[in-house]
Amino acid sequence: MMALDPQSVLSKLNASIPEQITALGYLKNEVIGHIQKKEDWVQHGVLRPIVKIVAPNAYEANEEDARPPFLTLATFTDEDNAKLQALQLLASFANAGPTFLPPLHAAGALPAVLSNSCLRSQHPQIVLAALRVVRGLATAASYAPSSSPISSSSLADTLFIDSPLESLYHILSQRTSSFDNETQASIVAHLIKDLCREERHQSALVSSGILDALATKLASFAVAEGQVLPRAEIIARHEGLEDYIPAPATSASSLDGILGAISSIIGDSPFRACKLLYSPSILAIFPVADIDPTKTSISRFGPNMELPGLRPTKHMNFEPMNLLLPYTQQHPSSHGAIPPPGASRENLGRNGRSTSKYQNSTTSRTPSEETSASNNDADGEEAESPLIPWLIYTIRSKSGSEMLMATSVLTSLFKAGFSYKTREADLGLLVVPVLLGALNDIDTKMKDIDYNNCSRDSVSVLNFIEEAPAILARLITDSESLQKAAFDCNAVKMLCKLLKDSYETPPTLAKSWSWSPHNKSQESINELPPECRLGEEGPHRHSIHRIKVRENALRAIGALATFKDEYRKAIVEQEVVHHIVESLTPSTDNPVSVVLAACYAIRMLSRSVNILRTALVDHAVATPLFQLLRHHDVEVQVAAAASVCNLVMDFSPMRESLVDAGILKALCEHAHSHNAALRLNALWALKHLVHSASVDLKKRAVEELESGWLVRLICDDTEDDALFSARARSEREAVQDTLDDMDEDIDMGLAEDQYRAWLSTSFYKTPATRAHSDVRILRLAETRLETLREAEVSPIRKARHDDLAIQEQGLGFIRNLIGGAHSSSNTDSPNDTTDMIDFLFNTLGQDRLFEILASKLRVKVLHPFSQRGGASPEARILPPQTKIIESVIYILVHIAASIPRHRQLVVSQTELLKQLAKLFNNQDREVRVALCHLINNLTWQDNASDGPGCSQRAQELKNLGFLSKLEALKEGDEELDVRERAKSALWQMKPAY
Repeated sequence: MMALDPQSVLSKLNASIPEQITALGYLKNEVIGHIQKKEDWVQHGVLRPIVKIVAPNAYEANEEDARPPFLTLATFTDEDNAKLQALQLLASFANAGPTFLPPLHAAGALPAVLSNSCLRSQHPQIVLAALRVVRGLATAASYAPSSSPISSSSLADTLFIDSPLESLYHILSQRTSSFDNETQASIVAHLIKDLCREERHQSALVSSGILDALATKLASFAVAEGQVLPRAEIIARHEGLEDYIPAPATSASSLDGILGAISSIIGDSPFRACKLLYSPSILAIFPVADIDPTKTSISRFGPNMELPGLRPTKHMNFEPMNLLLPYTQQHPSSHGAIPPPGASRENLGRNGRSTSKYQNSTTSRTPSEETSASNNDADGEEAESPLIPWLIYTIRSKSGSEMLMATSVLTSLFKAGFSYKTREADLGLLVVPVLLGALNDIDTKMKDIDYNNCSRDSVSVLNFIEEAPAILARLITDSESLQKAAFDCNAVKMLCKLLKDSYETPPTLAKSWSWSPHNKSQESINELPPECRLGEEGPHRHSIHRIKVRENALRAIGALATFKDEYRKAIVEQEVVHHIVESLTPSTDNPVSVVLAACYAIRMLSRSVNILRTALVDHAVATPLFQLLRHHDVEVQVAAAASVCNLVMDFSPMRESLVDAGILKALCEHAHSHNAALRLNALWALKHLVHSASVDLKKRAVEELESGWLVRLICDDTEDDALFSARARSEREAVQDTLDDMDEDIDMGLAEDQYRAWLSTSFYKTPATRAHSDVRILRLAETRLETLREAEVSPIRKARHDDLAIQEQGLGFIRNLIGGAHSSSNTDSPNDTTDMIDFLFNTLGQDRLFEILASKLRVKVLHPFSQRGGASPEARILPPQTKIIESVIYILVHIAASIPRHRQLVVSQTELLKQLAKLFNNQDREVRVALCHLINNLTWQDNASDGPGCSQRAQELKNLGFLSKLEALKEGDEELDVRERAKSALWQMKPAY
């Protein structure tokens, strides 16, 4: 083609369609694969005309009536050809990197590409080209500078809203299988995987039906592999789910993208995990039903399907999916057996091919498993979804990103509680070694990667190394057995190596911008329109990779150090403590995410007294942590406050230096924060700071915190009250607005009814010929999902949880203030303890303190939230919480451990003691032990002069029924420790009266 000058190209782009096609073809030949020419043509101003060809009328993006039929056959016109080439050009510019994001944003490329004329086009190739533009923008945004107008979060905000979400749903729900359609679904899945990080986006993807559509795609892979459960089609037909069994996936389908998108949507939410298990396609191909495979025929009605359970305990007699798993000693998989000849084989897929590998298989159980199965028929017990063992099989049979994403989904389901407890052993034997083995193998390939010219395989390797430690951290957190499995698989060495590698001097990296013979001054560039000005160059991809590896390695190291000193010692021996401490200093290479991960790792390591007194002191960890308490980001402050909790303990050599630096003032300020998490962690750290501290420091802590605020922390329901006030104000405003705007009578219950209707109808949005209300199992699932969702997102529950946690730490703070601490560095004398108790009585008020303690033992009636439609208010009754009860009793134990005058004060609190007398049957062992300690201290006789007082106290306790309660504990308590403590208290109490 003859060379065209820029003015001619711009003229043709604004001319007739044939001339547009000519100019677009010329531009494609010019810029594809040539970064410098892309820069030149952007500065010539070609982006806006190209965007105008993609979406000639901007209002089309929101024109509901102008939507063309989705994926219907139509002639491919010259206008469609021009749109396709324009989209291909936009994709080329988007793939050129972050510098092109500002001009693309100014030209309006993203709204044009997301318009209905692109994503709802009749032509698959146009839809695919539009998705490739979005994918290029997402990739560039992942390493764009902070000044970029398009970031990953802003792109997610634009993509995960109503109209684009509906387009994405239709793309994922296409039933016609073709290469273009599968590629579209793959791009959409990877976009969700990379961009979906926030709770609101995850909720939007569930409400729009996209999680169900992804679940159907996932089910199609099981169908393609012939791994549908035996007789699943008969059961599905009986339950009305036969239309939800998908066609087999094709070779063009992307399993890793589907699994990655599902994992991103689920996150750590039990509700969304349950939504995956209750998706119609998953229920259809992985039914939970009690099947007897030894029978040669099956009722045409089939066995009733059950819903998979939360914390399942019911083992079915026939669990064929376990046949895919290796035999393990801890959790034996079922062995196969052949049913008698003539057994029914009613498990053919809709294409006539077998959808199951298990039609001739049954399972045998060990005697113990048979007993377990027979005992699990009790009401209320539920079974595990067969999806769990299928995911374990997928992890072991796949590799690379498919294996990694399957592990991520399995981790979400396991952490949400949807697997058998025995699966924990399976994960340690069958999953953790596979994950760490793959990480070790891929890490050896790192030396061959060219960071200046990353191929698709190289990008896959880098992504695996970034994501694997994060998934491992989620999997092993709070599980001693899985941490042991990881430790035995050499996880410490691998993770520490990754952390060290992230701090090595980076290789020489080529500049991503090109040299140009036309030197333009900054002034002339600033005179150009916004769509002609290139943006700032972002950090190199290798730098982003190092940051992600550093963050996730720190999280995995912290997760591994949760419980065992042996593991913490192994981490320290790898000489990575200085790297962890270095990660506490915010910088370009250590963004907030890295700092938070480093705080977590330090908090876990500081649980070891030995490491706290050696390695952490040697590397001066206190200095950066104290600075982080003043960081501008509240998340960093929360993490830093949690990390200093162990650093201010009495056995920590850093306590004195932190006190001298002013940590007491900083923590007391944070204890006044409006942020509940910061308030909690600051109070927790203060509780540790005053433990075994000098009387002077304790008094300073109370004065700095302010006695009135301390009373509010332990007495008031701050979060609950704030929520109630906000809710009441909102309701008043809503009612007033309604009265102002409407003259006719209205149904005040409408809003509530609409809300509840949205809850149920939004749970399922899968194409089917049968209404969900007609499907029994889906009706049950909707009820279960609604209950789970309301429990998970309830602000009332969260506010109450925050209040209780803060009150527990506030009571613990008082307990440590008056506790008779005896440490090697500071031994409080009885006079010091008495002094602190009297100080608290004078500061807080003696009667007020005892009334607060008594109130913590009573049943509490919380703010009732009125129901719309004239219903009576909901009563919210909260019984005393175990941890609060323990704290109250131990405060009394410490007061009673002082002088006779204080013991007499406790005994004189009749109402308080009556509340305590009701707690001897408490289910918590620690509560019963604490009560025995309290009786011991109250009946203690200091000297002969205290004899009459001791007798009087013992008689008062006997009159209140404490003697009979102790005798019942001594004779009938199931815990030996409780019986011995009760015996000791009785031995001391009886002679006294």
